[in-house]
Amino acid sequence: MYHKSNLTKLFIIIALLIASSTFAQDKSMHMNMKGMKSAKQSADSSIVRKGVIDLKSIDKNNDGKVFQCPMEANVLSDEKGECPLCGMDIREVTVEKAKERLLKRGFKVSETELKEINEKKNNASETKLAIWNSVCPVTGEDVDSDTPTEVFKGKVIGFCCSGCIKKFQKDPEKYMKNLSEDGSKFVGK
Repeated sequence: MYHKSNLTKLFIIIALLIASSTFAQDKSMHMNMKGMKSAKQSADSSIVRKGVIDLKSIDKNNDGKVFQCPMEANVLSDEKGECPLCGMDIREVTVEKAKERLLKRGFKVSETELKEINEKKNNASETKLAIWNSVCPVTGEDVDSDTPTEVFKGKVIGFCCSGCIKKFQKDPEKYMKNLSEDGSKFVGK
């Protein structure tokens, strides 16, 4: 009996050593992954804009387009990438659209750019159908005027992205219930 008891204790000690070693490796790997994410976030934090935002300086290639996060309007770059704040891919938008989103969400844009926006709006020769809603009926995000629209019961419905149009087309009644009576608020989900 004495011999079996010693073997049992030895087995328990070995099992505990293996378990603690595995736990230490898992924790070490988790810390390394966390460190990698922090390093990546700090490397990408240069695209998180603060203060008065000068979109002309961001649009380095002067093509009139920048990349902007659909969730975090102040995450802007002239190259494709990932938002360091929410992890979403940043999307290409016109400089005008980026300005609109920034202003709508309370960010400041340089004064010369604000004058240019107003001039372009006043001189716009394109006639677009007025989009009835201001938020996407699928996600609740702001409507992107550059995204195609869908006509539903005489109303021009706007979306935040083309992926939402496809979902909407499958069951428009369901998604229209997500909007307030005037289309200005997301009331669903």
